[in-house]
Amino acid sequence: MIKLQADKMTKAIERSKAQHPRVRVVSASERTYSVTGSQGNAYTVKFVVVNGLRLGECDCPAGRREQVCYHLASAAQVNVMTQSMRQGASVPAVSYADERAGLISSIKSTWSARFPNESLADELMARFRVNYLEALSVDFLRRVLTAITL
Repeated sequence: MIKLQADKMTKAIERSKAQHPRVRVVSASERTYSVTGSQGNAYTVKFVVVNGLRLGECDCPAGRREQVCYHLASAAQVNVMTQSMRQGASVPAVSYADERAGLISSIKSTWSARFPNESLADELMARFRVNYLEALSVDFLRRVLTAITL
């Protein structure tokens, strides 16, 4: 199992962005995903949380050598979103406007700290066809924040 750390996953995340692999949820409750690789092979990626540590594994050649691969990075994003949707009902009640403003503020500050050389507006446009956070729903803002804090 590989400890998931954002600073160790940078190259894999960049490769994932370039490759656009297809990720399929095999079992949300067991955090198991199938990722189609660049050669068309399907690899199984699994995640667990042990004592607060986020761990993952992929059965591709690099993953078997305990290297962070782009399959793992791709599935990690889907896992974060899938798990946040499954736990959505446990979010405490806050006014819609307050939650929205707080999420937007958190995303902006987290983004500028984690990705100082990357434009948030450009990433939003490339991924979601909007260039400002206010165009996204509260639920989607929650998922964006979760994804960038991984």
